[in-house]
Amino acid sequence: MPVFSNINIDYGPSHNLRLIRARAPMRDGIHLNVAVYLPRNATGPIPAVMELTPYTIDHTHGEGQYFPKRGLAYVVADVRGRGDSEGEINPFLDDALDGFDLVDWISKQDWNDGRVVLFGGSYTGENQWQILGQKHPAVVAASPAAAFAPGIDLPRGGIPNLYQARWLGMIWGKAAYHQSGADYGLWTQEIREAIVAGRPIWTAGETFGVSFNASLRRFMETPGVENWFDMYSSDEQLQDLDVPIFTITGTHDDCMAGTIHHWQRFEQLASNSALAKSHLLIGPWDHAGTDSGENSVGELQFAEAAKLSMRALRADWFRHILFGEEKPKLLSDRFVYYVAGAEEWRTNTSLERATKDSLNLNLHSLPGKNDVFHSGWLTSDELDGPDYVITLNPKDSRALDLEMIPRPVANVDNPLFAPTYNSLLLTQAGNDPTNQIFTVSVNGNGLVYHSDPFEEPLTIVGKPKLSLEIIPDQPEADLSVLLHEIRPDGSSIFLSSELARLGRFNTTAQGTLLVGERNVIVLDDFRFCSRTIGQGSRLRLTIRSPWSALIIPNGDGLLNHPEVNLRVLHTKDSPTKLIMPLGD
Repeated sequence: MPVFSNINIDYGPSHNLRLIRARAPMRDGIHLNVAVYLPRNATGPIPAVMELTPYTIDHTHGEGQYFPKRGLAYVVADVRGRGDSEGEINPFLDDALDGFDLVDWISKQDWNDGRVVLFGGSYTGENQWQILGQKHPAVVAASPAAAFAPGIDLPRGGIPNLYQARWLGMIWGKAAYHQSGADYGLWTQEIREAIVAGRPIWTAGETFGVSFNASLRRFMETPGVENWFDMYSSDEQLQDLDVPIFTITGTHDDCMAGTIHHWQRFEQLASNSALAKSHLLIGPWDHAGTDSGENSVGELQFAEAAKLSMRALRADWFRHILFGEEKPKLLSDRFVYYVAGAEEWRTNTSLERATKDSLNLNLHSLPGKNDVFHSGWLTSDELDGPDYVITLNPKDSRALDLEMIPRPVANVDNPLFAPTYNSLLLTQAGNDPTNQIFTVSVNGNGLVYHSDPFEEPLTIVGKPKLSLEIIPDQPEADLSVLLHEIRPDGSSIFLSSELARLGRFNTTAQGTLLVGERNVIVLDDFRFCSRTIGQGSRLRLTIRSPWSALIIPNGDGLLNHPEVNLRVLHTKDSPTKLIMPLGD
């Protein structure tokens, strides 16, 4: 039996802070490493803000300094197998029970009043949903930000990708590997060399001395969301959940789809009393911005109104729930979202009701070369045009070559989030919102469509759809679809995207694509978009192969994949349509 030795550090009156280092027992005998931050002047037991992290507890020292100033304890623990916690790390699979046991340990400490609120983002946003499913009575609120959802965000669209390799590199082993694990250039180089050499690409990471083949291969070989149910709370566990939720994401957050997925399940299953106190907030941020609240993404700048103190906002909401204090004014309705371009916050009773109308745009082709300048139009007119054929060749290394080119970014000092290289995956996620390189480089191996300039501003709120009419020569095909605003000066702003494996995860009634026959595919898993398109701007739709150093094509992880020729139809009888959701 381990000896429990708490380290109690008094920071003195200037800090008004006490730090307790402790060991919390789990039901199987494993002990987690815990840091407890308390206000030095607390006169009695107080509620606790809890986070269970794979990134080692020292990375949350800022939260530990902040929440005690607001009269709340902050408790953070390393997940098992990380930092100074015992056991072996098994990402996502141990957090539900360990989280329950950690809540139970906190609720029995003399400094806690028996109430715990859950906190965190990304991984620690996702594991809040697991902990909530355990329904510990001490949990009275939760605030998951940028909450990753296995099988929704990664793999996305049923297509495995090797961002998971980078991420596993950051969290594998006891120590922190943020710098080397997140180095995009190193990973891209390693993966590209494996592809060229014909080595299985799940061996990526061995160069860095990281062995996680089993975990990585699971992400690569079982991309369907049904293969990840052991990482979710079941419907039965969440049924009648009576805990209010304040969840946060951004339109450029690569975990936005997961955050919305978790929220929509909560709306369906939770109690009415919990829903009445809950909120979904979508800002204009990327993944890191859901924590920092900054009003920029890469080179894209928003108004000062987009800049929020996320710690203060969440602390104010916690105190509203815990002590009945005034709710933050921003949270005036259940759904709160920022409309970029208009540069203002708006509210609605639900995410779905924020979409008021739609604009249908037919894809109309032009005869001749199908490159960025010649492919076709987005038009409300019903016009006949020639078919276009996209050749999807997994051996085409042009995108990989582009990804090896460094790209200056504003936040180069944060390798965990900053794309320092061109990346089709990051462009697909909206993290690199002004980058046009993967559109202007299609070179006849992709389709590009432009609308006429809009005579008046157009506000897009919701998820676009693409009704795609195609004739394939293979039963599966991978597509990357990108949607941008092109401003009068030629600059671009990312709006939305979809990544789809047609024939397996975006299926026909037959389940696979009908080779040599007409297929109608509705791509309806685009990212939520909230932006006012300015007068004189155009829409640009790009359809291309998603193959890159991080996106794995059909097959077994090597390059022995069939080339796919995909005929896109543009006739009155077989129209391909883009459906844009419109807000107020």
